Amino acid sequence: MHIRQAVPADSLILSSLCRDVQGLHAEHHPESFKMPQSDEFAVAFFDEMLADPAASLFIAEENGRAIGYIICKLFERPENLFHYVHRFLQIEHIAVRPDAQQHGAGTALMNQAGELAREIGVLRIQLKSWAFNSKAHAFFEGFGFEKIEHRFWRNL
Repeated sequence: MHIRQAVPADSLILSSLCRDVQGLHAEHHPESFKMPQSDEFAVAFFDEMLADPAASLFIAEENGRAIGYIICKLFERPENLFHYVHRFLQIEHIAVRPDAQQHGAGTALMNQAGELAREIGVLRIQLKSWAFNSKAHAFFEGFGFEKIEHRFWRNL
C-alpha cells in the first residue's frame, strides 16, 4: 500500500475513484444526488480542489493501481460572540473502491489525515457522513470519531 499526495494530473483518477461513492449516495438519495454517468463526471471539481491551498488530497495505490482517495481541508474560523477560534481539518471525502475495501486502504488514508493534522498543528479532525452509511460510521468510530450532532430534514 502506497499513499501519495495527488497532483493536478490526477483529476481524472480522482473523479473515477469518486464515482463509486457518488453512486452510493445517488442510490440512497436520488432526489439530492446525481448518478455519475462517466469516470469524467467530477474532473472540474477535482481540478478546483487540487488548486485550493487549504485542501490536501491523497491517493492510495496498490500494485500501481489507484484504489482510494481522501480530501482534507483546513478550516479556520475566527472567534465571535458565540464561539472561540476554531481551527480544524475537515475530511471532505474519503472513498475506497468496493473491491479494495477491508484491506487497509481506508486505514492508511485516515492515518495520512492524522499525520497532516499533526504537521499543520490542528487538534481536531471532523467529517460528515450520511445516516444510511452505517458501514462508514463503524469505520470512523474505530478511529475514535464521535457523533456530535444530528441533521434533520423533512420533505414537503
